[in-house]
Amino acid sequence: MGENMPKTKEINKREIFSNFFPFWNKIDESSRTELLNATTQRKYLRGAEIKSSNSYCVGGIYIISGRVRAYITSDSGKEITLYYLTDGDFCTLSAGCIMPAISFEIQMEAEEDTELFQIFPKAFAKAQEQYLEVENFALKVLLQRFSDLIWELEQFHSFSIEQRVAMFLYDEYARNKSLVISITHEQIAKNLASAREVISRQLKEFEGKEIVKLGRGKITILNVDALRKIV
Repeated sequence: MGENMPKTKEINKREIFSNFFPFWNKIDESSRTELLNATTQRKYLRGAEIKSSNSYCVGGIYIISGRVRAYITSDSGKEITLYYLTDGDFCTLSAGCIMPAISFEIQMEAEEDTELFQIFPKAFAKAQEQYLEVENFALKVLLQRFSDLIWELEQFHSFSIEQRVAMFLYDEYARNKSLVISITHEQIAKNLASAREVISRQLKEFEGKEIVKLGRGKITILNVDALRKIV
């Protein structure tokens, strides 16, 4: 689980970057080439830690496909989910080494089998120093990630655990378009910054009301409308 998957067919980095990065046509060809050469295509199995093979810093990451959970670990060892990244998302908070104002370490985990581009931090930092357009883009992405973080905090403080679990299950149903969710109580607890015992107790209550059916490593939704009403 902790190992990254072998590479499959290599994707055209230049094509994706030219379509995704608004600054791409505003930097010179040598800078574009440097960014491309500093970008590695990698695949991670579900549950694997997103890391760099040649630096303590992950760098900027662009999600080709899959889903990544960004989180921090408290002094007590509790994982606190900050936000998620899905297809087409870019993140520089994973590159604290090129964002000096970031004083906390963000960890990342593949929530699904995930394919992504990792941009070596020094190359992206150099482009930021040379071009105002790159720096503005990085700041815009940073603001989006903090907006995601604030949304997670609002959920934590504004909703009961019953509502948060119902919301999580409904979101997973809507995202996967499946009534069967392959997940453990521990994984839900990590996502919701709660204790496994609390999550298990709430799921048991849902099962007693015939909203869900619990199984080993999976949850089957029996009543979507009931979940929606709770949310």
